[in-house]
Amino acid sequence: MLTARAHTRSFGEYSTNQLRALEREHCGTGRCRRCGFVYTPTVRVCPTSRRIAIELESRFKAPMSEVHAGQGLCSGKGQVWTVSGNKSAPWRQAVAVCAQCPLLASCTTELDRRLASGEKICDQILAGRLFSGKGDEIAPEMFDAYADRCGAKTKRRKPKPKPRPTRRAATTRTAPASPPAQDVPASPADGQRALFKGAVA
Repeated sequence: MLTARAHTRSFGEYSTNQLRALEREHCGTGRCRRCGFVYTPTVRVCPTSRRIAIELESRFKAPMSEVHAGQGLCSGKGQVWTVSGNKSAPWRQAVAVCAQCPLLASCTTELDRRLASGEKICDQILAGRLFSGKGDEIAPEMFDAYADRCGAKTKRRKPKPKPRPTRRAATTRTAPASPPAQDVPASPADGQRALFKGAVA
């Protein structure tokens, strides 16, 4: 059963539809009807429901919400702001979330400080700015071109299939022919015997 495995499997292993179905079970009045968590005036969802919401947000399948006071919208969802793959859509979504974050100004100040100190930011989206694997900042209008370059690199990195060893056709091995027997010159005694036989005949 899906819900029975909720605490033994990572929510990243579930499909979005499975997570939504699980989320509908972790609700109720006064307490969660699935896990029995008792709600309080300040906590209106159970821990499992919060974890599901964070996973759905990280997939951009639910609106981003500030999980903890004083932390940005990326809190607990940092993998979404890691530049990977060769699709530009998730990068654009992460940048758009940064633009709505209440901590954007302080994040920008911190990023500028790190860059001014010579730190290189690689494969990250910080303060709504994307940095490549080499630490170069990629402008939003160049996201698609950069995604294409990442895709081309991935194709080049794929190992070429090893050629299968060809089987040699079995050949019948024959013993090398022995050299023709050489005529051994007859000795003088043999020649005399032949003459004697001819004379007797």
